Formats: sequence, structure tokens, C-alpha cells
Amino acid sequence: IGWVDPKDVAYDQPGLLREDYYPGDIGFDPLGLKPEDPEELDVMITKELQNGRLAMLAAAGFLAQEAVDGKGIIEHFTS
Repeated sequence: IGWVDPKDVAYDQPGLLREDYYPGDIGFDPLGLKPEDPEELDVMITKELQNGRLAMLAAAGFLAQEAVDGKGIIEHFTS
């Protein structure tokens, strides 16, 4: 998506990115939610990254709780 085809890249430049590639913008927007303004896109991408980081912290919390008391997530809801 963002990388230049390896056969078109010099040997000393592996992983070269395309000139028109913008990180986080892979061109998939079937619902038309992507903002036209680049600043709004930056804000949206930042919010999405923060949501992902919060979800990873929550998952780590579930794992830590299970490691401490030996009960799974569902067992905590049923007890």
C-alpha cells in the first residue's frame, strides 16, 4: 500500500515509501468518513491511535487481573 514495489527499488533502499503515501491513509473509505481537510485527518488519526492505546491498556488490565486471582474475565462477571 505505502511501499514501492521491491523490484523497483535500489538494493540499498529497502522499505522505500511512495511519494504520495500518507501514514494512516490507505485509501479504504467506503462510507466516506475521511475528512477532506488534512488537519482534520490528523486529528482523526490521532484519536484512533489513542483509542487503540487505551484498548491495549484495558486488555493488559484483564490479563493482569487473571494472573493475580486466577479467574477468567467471564468468571468475574458470573461471581
